[in-house]
Amino acid sequence: MQYRVVVCLLGFVSFFGAAACGSGDIASGGSSSSGGAGGGGGAGGTGSASVTGGASGTVGSTGGSSVGNGADGSDVASTSDGASGDGSDASVARKHGKSQGCSMTAAMAGNQSLSLPKCTGCSAAMGNCPRDCIAPEFAPRVAANQDFTTRSFSVQLPSGYDANTAYPIFMGGGGCGSGGGGLGLPGDAGAIRVNLSIKNGGPLDGSCFADGGQACSGDTTHLAWCVNSPEMAYVRGVLNWIEARYCVDQDKEFIGGASSGAWEAYTLGCGDADQLRGFVAIAGGKREHRWPCTGPVAAFMIADTADDQNPIVVNTVEPHLDSHGSSAARDELLVRNGCQGTTGTVYDPQYPACIKYNCPAAYPVVWCALNGGHTNTSQGGVNYAQAVWPFFMSLPPP
Repeated sequence: MQYRVVVCLLGFVSFFGAAACGSGDIASGGSSSSGGAGGGGGAGGTGSASVTGGASGTVGSTGGSSVGNGADGSDVASTSDGASGDGSDASVARKHGKSQGCSMTAAMAGNQSLSLPKCTGCSAAMGNCPRDCIAPEFAPRVAANQDFTTRSFSVQLPSGYDANTAYPIFMGGGGCGSGGGGLGLPGDAGAIRVNLSIKNGGPLDGSCFADGGQACSGDTTHLAWCVNSPEMAYVRGVLNWIEARYCVDQDKEFIGGASSGAWEAYTLGCGDADQLRGFVAIAGGKREHRWPCTGPVAAFMIADTADDQNPIVVNTVEPHLDSHGSSAARDELLVRNGCQGTTGTVYDPQYPACIKYNCPAAYPVVWCALNGGHTNTSQGGVNYAQAVWPFFMSLPPP
């Protein structure tokens, strides 16, 4: 069962960040993508996660050409079938090696503003808009009069940044109400850090990322709009902006988040899988109306059995979240990545609650089912968030 409660939630600058409107940290509670308060932390115990059978999934593609560095605010015409497709798009090729920003004088770090073009000749209602512009329904969004063509984010460079060295990039998103607090990972100090910022506000969506559900559509009657969610153009625009101004290793581009940021990561790990190398999700789940997937992606998923805000399993979809839960996201990804079977082995003895499935080496899937509340990452005295960055850095070239 889903719960909808009031919005005053934690914003995570890192796993040990300060709360936006309360006390606590990511190991003991957090922000809710459904507008609820964070749950309590998990008690001890090291049992392995229970694994259910993998549901079959369909793989689609998104169309449209990239608008490069983002963002001049002009209209962009739809040039393809947009969200429809069969998973193959010959015009899209994964980028490799150093980005175009290498050897250039680095742009100033800190808070940034991004302008995104508005799509023309398509609509979210038809589900046929390209990925790199904002569908007309979100420019402005009819239900809340919010224009998603203007977004913000912030950049933090690693100490001693060298314009000739290609760095990994991690884009992190916090929970509802966190604004631009972002999310950090233990051990990611050597990466270019990007704090993704929430645009939404108001009583309907609880100031969450507009990746899906009511936070995207503005009400429960327009959930189909979310197959062209404005978050796709936002994250892709941010990544293009970073690549053009800093030296990025394009084989090590990652996204992640907790609560609402986790929904964002799941959505982008589907619709932007041909660009992103991997994602981490702490809570969240699979939206039933989302951008179609563009290929396999590595994933590290942390879920909690006592999470009553983003449950692992949702038998009946509740429109506010538009999801069957995080287990549905896991099962779809096992199919998409070409994994064999739905059972796995312990990922690492240091993290006994994590299961690694029998997936291709380039696209591993790790699932950690802990026994705490919403966005909890600790169990038995172990912070499972510490496993994520080493997991990312161990991935072979795609």
